[in-house]
Amino acid sequence: MRLRLVILAIGTFAMGVDTFVIAPILDPMAQGLGVSRTTAGWLITAFALAYAAGGPPLAAAVGHRPPRTLLLGGLAVFAAGNALNAVAPGYAAAFAGRALAGAGAALYTANALAAARAMAPAERQGRATAVVVGGLTTAIVLGLPLGSQLGARVGWRAALWLIVALAAVAAAGIAAAVPALPGTPRLALRARLAPLGNARVVAALAATCLCLSASWTVYTRVDEVMRPATGGDADRASLVLLLFGAGAVAGNLAVGRLTDRFGAARTIVCAAPLLALAVALVPPSAASLPGALAAAVCWGTLHWMINVPQQLRATAAAPGAAPLVLGLHQSTIYIGISVGGAIGAAGHALGGRTGIGYAALCAGLIGLAALAGSLWLDRRHHVPDETPPAPVLRESLK
Repeated sequence: MRLRLVILAIGTFAMGVDTFVIAPILDPMAQGLGVSRTTAGWLITAFALAYAAGGPPLAAAVGHRPPRTLLLGGLAVFAAGNALNAVAPGYAAAFAGRALAGAGAALYTANALAAARAMAPAERQGRATAVVVGGLTTAIVLGLPLGSQLGARVGWRAALWLIVALAAVAAAGIAAAVPALPGTPRLALRARLAPLGNARVVAALAATCLCLSASWTVYTRVDEVMRPATGGDADRASLVLLLFGAGAVAGNLAVGRLTDRFGAARTIVCAAPLLALAVALVPPSAASLPGALAAAVCWGTLHWMINVPQQLRATAAAPGAAPLVLGLHQSTIYIGISVGGAIGAAGHALGGRTGIGYAALCAGLIGLAALAGSLWLDRRHHVPDETPPAPVLRESLK
């Protein structure tokens, strides 16, 4: 089982580099495409919205096919989108490339997470999910600083070609090592969206979206937020991103164990308020390099302690539809990226770097209110704080 989880994590590694590397290289991208930095920022939104909106329809269209086929198909679409972005002569082509990459990422990630949960026994599902999500955090530590350096020194197009190469490596590994597995019954789009009729599922998804949007409020403007500390220097910026990634790895490793030991609800009750506070403090902390480095570690750690417990809480609300809920949860995360980007742009327009901090604080408080409502619904239904068993695919993936 461990080898298969690592192979799935190779694919999420490629997705992680693509998700996080664009924000630090937006300035050179904007210059190369002949648009403003704010306009270039919508490239992040294009990826996120395509991921969020494309996931359920793609799953309805092809989700019944064998898992390996879906994983390889998702990587192919993802790589094609990044290649288009890398050769884009103008903003329209780059926007289309980002949207295509987002759709491919949605197809891959949902299937990888569902497979990971299905392969794990009930008492280790938090750790199994964390291994696959660990591909994202490893990408931040290794791929994000490298991509940022390439964008600053060689050009932003080189950073995108790096992502294409990573996707090719991931596809080769899956084709060579993951066996052919049976698909699942075809489900129409309406059936895939059926979990949204469950109030507890919707509440958990809303809490995920809003809690993470506070973090993305800052991250989509990370180059501007950190500029007082980095002075625009590529080496200093890469160091900040490296420590953000190191914190992400630490948070991801810790959250799997904490969730398995204490339960998803107790874990998220501790992590979410600390994240809301951390992101609000990032802009003032970035007045100096030591402050920026300390803030980056704390921020990265707490950002990556939200996803796993919220996934488990959402699937516990509808255990018979766990793969569908996982797909919706991933879409929700990317809606949070779009929402955070819009909030960050508004905060910057109103108050510059300081405005971003206040905007993140407001978003964080709203997220905590949504989380409180979600937990209240669980208590109302007398839900125990435990990790639910994976209901599907376990036998076919043994």
